[in-house]
Amino acid sequence: MVSETDSPPDGVLIGEAATPVDLTDQAEATDESFAQVSQVQTVINHIHGNIGGASFGISGSRTKSRRTSGPVSADEMAEACTSYVRRDSYKAAAEQLCSCNMVALIGSVGTGRRTAALNLLRDLVQGPHEVVELSPAYTLEKLAAREYRRAHGYLLCDWPKDDTDGSVADFHVREIRRRVRDAGAYLVITMTASSLPERDQILWQSPPIRDVLLAYRVAPEVADEVAAQITTDYAMADMVTLARDLASGTPLDSALGRLESAGRRDVVAWFDGPRTRGELFEMAAMAFAAGLPEVGFESLLARLESIAGIGAESAVAVSADDPMPNRRRLLPVAEGSLFSLSPGRRLEFRVASHRTHVMRELYQRHGMRLWEPVTEWLHECAALRDSSAQAEIARGVAILASVSDYSYVESTFLTPWARGRGVMRSQATAAMAISWLCLDETTRPEVLRTVSSWTKASAARPKFTATLAWSGELGIRFPLEAVRMLWLQIRGSEKPVRHAEIALAHLFAALTEATGNALPMLDWLARQIGNERRIGRAVDPLIRAILSVLSARADGLGAPTVTAHLRSCPDSTVPLAKLWSAVLVKRPHRKDALVALYDVVCAFDERDDDDRDHVHALFAALVEALPAKERPLLAHDLRRYAISRNTDENRLKILLSLLRVFLSPAVLSLDTIGKRP
Repeated sequence: MVSETDSPPDGVLIGEAATPVDLTDQAEATDESFAQVSQVQTVINHIHGNIGGASFGISGSRTKSRRTSGPVSADEMAEACTSYVRRDSYKAAAEQLCSCNMVALIGSVGTGRRTAALNLLRDLVQGPHEVVELSPAYTLEKLAAREYRRAHGYLLCDWPKDDTDGSVADFHVREIRRRVRDAGAYLVITMTASSLPERDQILWQSPPIRDVLLAYRVAPEVADEVAAQITTDYAMADMVTLARDLASGTPLDSALGRLESAGRRDVVAWFDGPRTRGELFEMAAMAFAAGLPEVGFESLLARLESIAGIGAESAVAVSADDPMPNRRRLLPVAEGSLFSLSPGRRLEFRVASHRTHVMRELYQRHGMRLWEPVTEWLHECAALRDSSAQAEIARGVAILASVSDYSYVESTFLTPWARGRGVMRSQATAAMAISWLCLDETTRPEVLRTVSSWTKASAARPKFTATLAWSGELGIRFPLEAVRMLWLQIRGSEKPVRHAEIALAHLFAALTEATGNALPMLDWLARQIGNERRIGRAVDPLIRAILSVLSARADGLGAPTVTAHLRSCPDSTVPLAKLWSAVLVKRPHRKDALVALYDVVCAFDERDDDDRDHVHALFAALVEALPAKERPLLAHDLRRYAISRNTDENRLKILLSLLRVFLSPAVLSLDTIGKRP
């Protein structure tokens, strides 16, 4: 990892004594960076909404639930328990959990540890009590300090090994076990390497393929044939998909062809053949830049070949009559190739999973003679003013992390880009890579720790990169961590932190669009502003941050995000009203708050009964949240503003009707126009 004492970029101080530099003067770069992260988020939302994580090529990734902390839904619990096979290791884990209230399932990724953990907790957590997933950002010390709710279940998935000293770790584990037991709660941890004492560990392995198939009522003779054909390790998610396909009547050949192995065989066969340096660098360029238009890809490939010393110009003069090679025709898109050319002339892999398998073969088969030029090329690409190219490079780097080592990718690409020089373009590439990395359950915890360290850095550029990252998929996965980090950055700075305010608005919009529920974020913000003791100008940064959330729009245009959120999550009326109340009572921000409120109300359809109910509930909650002396003032100001906006007569009548119901009717009489109550 690049340290905080490395040579700083121009104009930015590094180190403990550094003073944060406000980078938000580069307004154009800031807005452009957030737009790029939003662009990648749109692609990720599409993947989740249509084909899950498959196009990313990560086996075992959860695709239905985007949130990686908080209560586990009843639907996810039910699905985890469907046709589940309880083997000897499961029984041993159940005994350990019953006796000690805590157990760690130690095993490799894709072996079904999470599903096992959910089944273990469901067996013991009964009635109205919940199973709550904890953030992998927890350390042993924090686990030992937290309170556990009575009779609840707790799941800590893909927890990175905590490198706490052995004796200190034992002390923390004893305290965790005591707190969980005293609460009558249960804690299950899944990890690949343990920091815990052996007595708390259960070595976990996947059940035999045949057992999984039979649990889904696949015919025994078909299960035997599959078990004979599959001789390598597979992710349990793949096996469950295969079992469901076969149980639904899909022919065996077709079901097997959908497995990741089918694509991998084609890729391995290509690499096993004799390959030129040109072909290998062309394949490397595709691994990182697939999906770009053909012309754009050729430009990037030409630069990579130049760095690698391929096709360098000869010192001998070239005659104008010499034949020019038709390079485009030589691109390997013929039948049997791994590549294809879309109707829009974009170069793509024929099978989405080929990209991951190609990256794996490149990393495992080739050393620095290939990777040094590729690394130099990637650093150049990260700083391009081409959002499409940056997005694909970010995706490629995330895939590289899934097949190699996260620490290598973090120290070679992510942190250097987060600290990049010049106009802030590489920062956006780093943040986009973070969003892609969140699709892989193995790198999610590491990513969370990386971005948290950027947030706490004294240098300005990593902080800015962190705000970009929190506003995307990372914030969707860990909403409370994201809102805490952004709020602390705003609250703790002596200067306005515009990019953190923008990030809060983008996070609210991203959560609403991806999950339809940003209620935990709104509740948390309402509590913070309600408990805030600062007064006067000192509280202005926090008020502006809340105003940015209330004014958020998914793409900067269109309907307000609050309108969409109230439709999908009516329970959010109370925290939203508390936030609006906090802003409305601050006179310098009152007009902006009224504008946001008016826009939200007018975005509802007055002919729709449900929409009218949402507006009615919002006003009721707002009147409850406002101090009594502020209510008539709000009625007057909102009415006056609505008239100034040339509101149509029907909508104005509805608005006045709402204000009459909840506020002082005298304030709204027709002869009080322009008069302050």
